[in-house]
Amino acid sequence: MKKSEIFVTDLDGTFVKDSRAVANQDRDSLLSLKKAMPIAIATGRSVKEIHFIEEQIGISSDIQIGFNGGIIKMGERVIFERPIEKSVLKEILAFIERKGIVFDALDGDKRIGTHKTDDLAKLWNMELIEPSQLFQSIQEKRIYKINIRPEVGEREALLAELQQLFPQLAICKSGEKRIEVTPPNITKGHALEILKQAYGLEFISAGDSENDISMFKESKQSFCMAHAAEVVKKEATDIIENFYEVMNLIAKGAEIHAIW
Repeated sequence: MKKSEIFVTDLDGTFVKDSRAVANQDRDSLLSLKKAMPIAIATGRSVKEIHFIEEQIGISSDIQIGFNGGIIKMGERVIFERPIEKSVLKEILAFIERKGIVFDALDGDKRIGTHKTDDLAKLWNMELIEPSQLFQSIQEKRIYKINIRPEVGEREALLAELQQLFPQLAICKSGEKRIEVTPPNITKGHALEILKQAYGLEFISAGDSENDISMFKESKQSFCMAHAAEVVKKEATDIIENFYEVMNLIAKGAEIHAIW
């Protein structure tokens, strides 16, 4: 008997290609795919933002993986959860404050920090706030991820410095302008490992950023967007220009089982 298969998609740059709205053809493709197998969404964003996209397209995913694997939910049930440990959070916030780095910290409800944007469509109904006593305020919350936003041309050097100073954190590039910081061993791939052990699943995945590489490694088949960096594309089994191409490329004949 074959293992149960589930399709897992990233959001920004993949299913939500412009990070603003889902294209009609991509939406229809995912709706059709959900009739054939369970669907999971894996993103660096929060579960709240996953639900925002679900509401826009009229679909409910079977599993939600937020903060690159910092939280895994199945319906209302939390399967796994790991925020940044308080003492480590204090250290990296001190580094950010000392360097004057633009950032936002995510507690699952709001984006808290110095990052500002006029592109409200990319916020997906998440409020950007900068409270007084900013760093003290953040320390009092459960923070699952920090987005660090370097100046142009400074990302590679800052990434290397962060990785050297904070080996107890998972730190990677995401997209063209952002560095993502999560607790140790928290990756999309780790989330898939947890689900694989709990439910005996096999995965087919789609993504476009370095934070999707670990997910590709845990998948029997993986789709990478053609606009992705070469280091990401080389880890995927297939390259696609548009999300809707997934439907025609997924191997046929999979035995699908309801597992929840």
